[in-house]
Amino acid sequence: MGISGRAPDFPRPILWGAVLVAALVVGLVLGLAISGGSGSETTQPNPGFVADVECDLPPGQPFVGGPSVELVDLGEVDGVRVEGAAYPRPDYPGDPWSQWGQGLVLADGRVLSAIGDQLGRDGNSYFYEYDPTTGVLAMLGDVLSYVEHEPGSWGYGKVHGRIVAGPCGEVYASTYWGRSRDLEFSGSYRGDVLIRLDPYARTVSVVDVLVEEHGVPSLTGDPSRGLLYGEAIDPLLKQQDIDQGPFFVYDVVREEKIFESPPTPHVGFRNILIDAQGRAYYSLGGGELAVYDPETNQVQTHPYRMPGDWLRASTKPTPDGRVIGVTRDPDTFFVLTPSGKIEPLGAPPYYTSVVVLATGGESFYYIPDAHGSNRTEVSLTRVDTTTGEQTVVVDLAPLVEAGLGLRPGGTFNLSVSPEGDRLYVGLNSGALDAEDPFGEVVFLVVYLP
Repeated sequence: MGISGRAPDFPRPILWGAVLVAALVVGLVLGLAISGGSGSETTQPNPGFVADVECDLPPGQPFVGGPSVELVDLGEVDGVRVEGAAYPRPDYPGDPWSQWGQGLVLADGRVLSAIGDQLGRDGNSYFYEYDPTTGVLAMLGDVLSYVEHEPGSWGYGKVHGRIVAGPCGEVYASTYWGRSRDLEFSGSYRGDVLIRLDPYARTVSVVDVLVEEHGVPSLTGDPSRGLLYGEAIDPLLKQQDIDQGPFFVYDVVREEKIFESPPTPHVGFRNILIDAQGRAYYSLGGGELAVYDPETNQVQTHPYRMPGDWLRASTKPTPDGRVIGVTRDPDTFFVLTPSGKIEPLGAPPYYTSVVVLATGGESFYYIPDAHGSNRTEVSLTRVDTTTGEQTVVVDLAPLVEAGLGLRPGGTFNLSVSPEGDRLYVGLNSGALDAEDPFGEVVFLVVYLP
């Protein structure tokens, strides 16, 4: 990658050194002995910390740009004010237009997110920036403007994983096929690609195909180590209703994979939990978790089981080192404690795909029923991280229907402002009379009381 040379001359998140020293101290004090089976052989030595990396990012292509929209006031309910707008998208039919991945709030308060057309051949995804100082949601560019793409080849109709922060203020996102049915690795398509955006220099670079002939539905990262963690799935097996593929670790400084597990056992392919020591957890099925340790560059089996079959979503660690997760089959909240134990914390009423920690860590937020096709309410809910007590903050559905003329569905995208006073929500939505609320995507700002 070549993150070396002089320090950057544009704004970057500060105090990396202090954060890294603190992370090292926490890791030494709170090291957890996890036993079990080991993963595949490492392909590189342990990458360690990247505290001495000087952030001179390689040049990319300028943002293409695109349409923008100013958010409008949708009203206030019980002291909670909401603003919103439909994403300004290209004027061609998607299959359908949708949002499946979690966005990222930058240190300066801007919010990055993505939507896609969910097409197979020639599928495309689009990146957006919301600026809270102007109230404008603007398109930054689309994937096909930057990749080498032959018309008629399979495309990149989703960004399904998280948009992830890098060590130098840059961010990363992986594409994901729009659909796997009839997918072909031919023409220009070799698998889904890693995209690097520099929101300060306002450039885009195509880094690489992460796992050849695989899609990447799950991505997260640890910026203090310059590592991305991902789950890759084989689309040809998926066509046979077989979910199979590896967990992998990508070093953004070296621009190379440093670890890739065997393709099985592995279940879910939807979330990777990062604990306070920087270890990465992913699902093996039956409530089991595998744990990747960046200090040893190896995977072992966690000794405690989750209350559900597989991991669907997780928060960042609280200040005291706890991490909140939610499972599927059944849908259940749990706490991963600093000692490694797993404790149940109640349950959402419906399938939940994203949980986000409030500033301070005393609570987290979620919206139940991620697909939202059979529900009439969209209940933004706060949960106490100690007691599990749940409180509905606001039902977003009436505000969206009255103010935007759209029926909101579920969310896969929820994030908190740096100050903790606003929530940013992406909602798959459709026509008011639609049976399934898809085809449009709505961006909301919820001002917390």
